[in-house]
Amino acid sequence: MPPPRRDLDAAPEGDGASDVAVRRAPFSDNPRVGARGQRTQQRIVDAALRLFGEEGYHRCGVARITELAGCSRASFYQYFSGKEDVFRHLAGQVARQLSASTEALGLVTPDAGGWRSIRAWVARYTAVYERYEAVFAVFQTAAESDAAVAGGGARTSERHVAGVVSRLTAATLPPRQLDPVVGLLLECLPRAFDTARTLRAAAPEAYPEDRMADAMADVVHRTLFGLQDANVHDPGPRPPALEFSPVMRNALETDAAGRDLTPTGRRTLDALMDAGRELFVARGYYDTRIDDVVAAAGLSHGAFYRYFDSKDRLVHLLTVQAIRTVSTALADTPRAAAPDGAARTAALRRWLRRYNATQAGEASMIRVWADAARHDPTLGADTAAAIDWGRRRMAHALRPRGFGDVDAEAVVFVALLSSFGARERPAPTIDAAAHVIERGLFGR
Repeated sequence: MPPPRRDLDAAPEGDGASDVAVRRAPFSDNPRVGARGQRTQQRIVDAALRLFGEEGYHRCGVARITELAGCSRASFYQYFSGKEDVFRHLAGQVARQLSASTEALGLVTPDAGGWRSIRAWVARYTAVYERYEAVFAVFQTAAESDAAVAGGGARTSERHVAGVVSRLTAATLPPRQLDPVVGLLLECLPRAFDTARTLRAAAPEAYPEDRMADAMADVVHRTLFGLQDANVHDPGPRPPALEFSPVMRNALETDAAGRDLTPTGRRTLDALMDAGRELFVARGYYDTRIDDVVAAAGLSHGAFYRYFDSKDRLVHLLTVQAIRTVSTALADTPRAAAPDGAARTAALRRWLRRYNATQAGEASMIRVWADAARHDPTLGADTAAAIDWGRRRMAHALRPRGFGDVDAEAVVFVALLSSFGARERPAPTIDAAAHVIERGLFGR
């Protein structure tokens, strides 16, 4: 009997918790196992979920999983062919639970009942995210090295989009425009949860879960149906401004990198930083080593240590540059939305194309810093401040609209731009982003 597929598209729909444990051939002529085997498999899955969150995708290995699960490697291989197989199993659980949540979505109408349907769906999505946060965090890394995960993820996304669209009773966009809009909103949700979680850790009173869920539901409902009484909620308290540490503030206010270097030294530093940026964005903080950076730059370890005393210092400098660069881009956002009518929308699309083409890597570098800080508090002192810095700029852009919870929806705005900028986007997705910003955030 061939081993069961465990990619995102393979398993039957369900809550994921009642998956039947099976042994992989050729370990048993009878692949079904009893309660003890089910407990062993569940310990393996739970251990892998924890380690993917703590150590990242590439650093997590079978040895560490079996050690934490308290089982032998032989027991592990009865159920999974490798850590990749465990991740497919986890991703399948996530896919089934999200599909079940979408199936439970009530009719999405322009009125308060439709908003309540979306709000309940956001709450269910939040619960799945909190249970499987590690899967969301490392999914892109896993997909880049596992075609089954990438393909299953794409198929699952298509199903979720179709499921949400099927619940709409009064679509205001044709399908060719509606599907990219819903798809982008679905991408934005987990990023918004993560962004809110980081801010909540620094200012818990300002970003309670219910407030953030209301803001997300408001933006989704407004994107689909326009500004309605049902999708406008009273603002909560103004969040405090989260300040950078003195070290980061000084770095942002000065530009000491590369000063007093010879042309050769400048080229060496640029090569190290370019290689580091590319690797950190592609692999993440924990899966990038100094060895990888110097190899990609074509330089020696000695060259690296002439400029940086550790990987952390390289990440710090790259993050400072990213914050400066994205700051310049975000400063243009209100002006891009300022003209009226068609000219306003065209200006916004131009800004989004420029942002996606030139700023996405820098925004991703800030995300690398935030992801690293999840596991290393010594790196995280400035993470919430960096996110709040962007949030305050988005709130400044939204405030003139004159309605709703601007400060909470600015978190969604930051998450939208972060999600949109994660990779190169085709024209339909650029149009979708413009629609979400214009209608869902500005209420036009």
